[in-house]
Amino acid sequence: MAKGYWINHVEQILDPDRFSKYVKKWNTLVETGEAKIIVVGKVAKTQIGATEMHSAVVVEFETFEKAISFKNDPKYLDALAELGDDETKVVIRTSCVVSG
Repeated sequence: MAKGYWINHVEQILDPDRFSKYVKKWNTLVETGEAKIIVVGKVAKTQIGATEMHSAVVVEFETFEKAISFKNDPKYLDALAELGDDETKVVIRTSCVVSG
């Protein structure tokens, strides 16, 4: 069965305090084995695209199906709630799911 991956790019963090609370809860999910961070860090250079990215994260899930459904997992929704009703007021980012 194929693994699943989230590939995330953060363009800008608008509210570092709220984003930090989200990341803290997200890291708890990683520590319990819900997902595995493959790489995380500041983007050294945006090679293609009009906007320089702040940071990037690649997350691995046991299956592609888990990667697809995890956005609706109650534990992830609890972390996501830290960003409030409109996450675009906290962080500008993109996220996609890839089968691998």
